[in-house]
Amino acid sequence: MTSLNEWIQNDHKIAVLTGAGISVPSGIPPFRGKNGLYQNKNVERYLSLLYFQTHPSEFWTFYWSLFDARLLLSAKPNAVHLWLKNLEQTYEVTIITQNIDGLHEKATSSKIIEVHGAFNRCICPKCGTFYQTQSLLDQKVPHCSVSSKDGKTCGTVLKPDIVLFGEAVRDLRAVEQAVSHADHLLVLGSSLGVAPINFLPEFAKEYGVPTLLINDRPALNMDAIDQFCQVDFADFDANAINVD
Repeated sequence: MTSLNEWIQNDHKIAVLTGAGISVPSGIPPFRGKNGLYQNKNVERYLSLLYFQTHPSEFWTFYWSLFDARLLLSAKPNAVHLWLKNLEQTYEVTIITQNIDGLHEKATSSKIIEVHGAFNRCICPKCGTFYQTQSLLDQKVPHCSVSSKDGKTCGTVLKPDIVLFGEAVRDLRAVEQAVSHADHLLVLGSSLGVAPINFLPEFAKEYGVPTLLINDRPALNMDAIDQFCQVDFADFDANAINVD
């Protein structure tokens, strides 16, 4: 039997795609799936770019009601995040995450591509000023407080720095470059149900990059997955995960 750590021991560059499953042991509920936050039938409408632009106050009412902001902002990295950070001692690791919880950043991983943005930031669509979500929790509808040279306050309604429905994912070219140059693509905690990131195993296959899925269940499309390990992330131990 070959452990996960042994399986990658001859690698130089590793690309890792992480999904919501790895954050469940940190107390963060999944966004999709049976008990996911996105089972709410109004999500795709109310969390859309168009709804934010046309109904900003109602958007923020829904946003604050959907997410447990204090939970997301206070959650701590777990064994998976820390294992990925520790890999940097030996390998060049690029983490491509679908998660908005910021736990890879808290784990101090060096190279993170947040394709869906991050919950802990907001941005002013007009002047581009960033704000920490933590500082906005007492505002029902956060507004930009930047003052211009003439003394006027910007006042624009802030936008969460996450990818809303109707927006493109971020840094796709960097994602493709990381995968195409990797020795392995590890997919952790994702069932690969969200486009366009779910195409990455197929993209890896085109470049001859072997793909390993580690998750509590198979992906929705296993055609491009070379190997699969079924794992409960609450018990994650890279030395105990056997890759056949």
